[in-house]
Amino acid sequence: MATPTHGNQRAVNFEALDQFTRRLVDAGAHGLFPGSSIGEFPSFTTAQNRRIVETVVEAADGDATVLAGCCDTSVDEILDNVEAAEAAGADAGVVVSPYYLGTTQTGLERFFRSIADDSPLPLLLYNIPQLTGNELSVDLVASLADHETIVGLKDTSGNLTYHHRAIEATPDDFAVFQGATELATASLDVGADGLIAGPANVFPEPVVALYDAHERGDLATARRLMREVVMPIVNATSDLPTAAALKHLVDLDGLDVGEPLPPLPQLTDDERASLSASYRRVAERDEQTVEQ
Repeated sequence: MATPTHGNQRAVNFEALDQFTRRLVDAGAHGLFPGSSIGEFPSFTTAQNRRIVETVVEAADGDATVLAGCCDTSVDEILDNVEAAEAAGADAGVVVSPYYLGTTQTGLERFFRSIADDSPLPLLLYNIPQLTGNELSVDLVASLADHETIVGLKDTSGNLTYHHRAIEATPDDFAVFQGATELATASLDVGADGLIAGPANVFPEPVVALYDAHERGDLATARRLMREVVMPIVNATSDLPTAAALKHLVDLDGLDVGEPLPPLPQLTDDERASLSASYRRVAERDEQTVEQ
């Protein structure tokens, strides 16, 4: 989920966040992930991130699973975040691999087990090595999957081979979610349990329809939605900071969610125009599909 702000200020727009949450739930989203990279979690204070989770849980009102971002580099701070998420009513916490400090797979295992041993919530690992500099190896994911508190993985490596290997190396009840939406149908084809998809911020109904179509074996519909909705949005945002691009697209969809926060740049007029053209093309296709 993108995090709405007041214009270009560093204040969260909690009223818009409440509206945005209900919009996604009413569109059929099965789950919500506040406090993600698209949600700009490093740019908010700990108190803001916790209130973001509280607002989403309250607005979702039990109609969607809430996976609360509890990311940090300090074990104790993460545990504090998980405890706050649990108190707010979140269903699970998501913990990204630590960033800035280089480490080893042994160090990463120590990090995640230290958190899981004391966590009051089920946890999902979050692998996004291009941003953290620390990849969770498939062997490490398989080892951590043995911990009763670690129940899943969000993989945004963009590596389909890695994704498939993680699915094959972990138990059936360990959930593996694809976070690189350009691999959505390919990942579902090889056994992914679901999608944590940035484009669903803007076009939630078609992304939900893609997943549901794949689940019932209607691969033609899933691939059409991939071609007509998902890939045009992925392509339109691929050369831009994702959070900045998606915030503009959500604005076009009728909800003002403000500007990206520093250190992300504001979009140029040309970038906004290009995104707007892509949005209109996808929206027109989606509207025609609904009318049919």
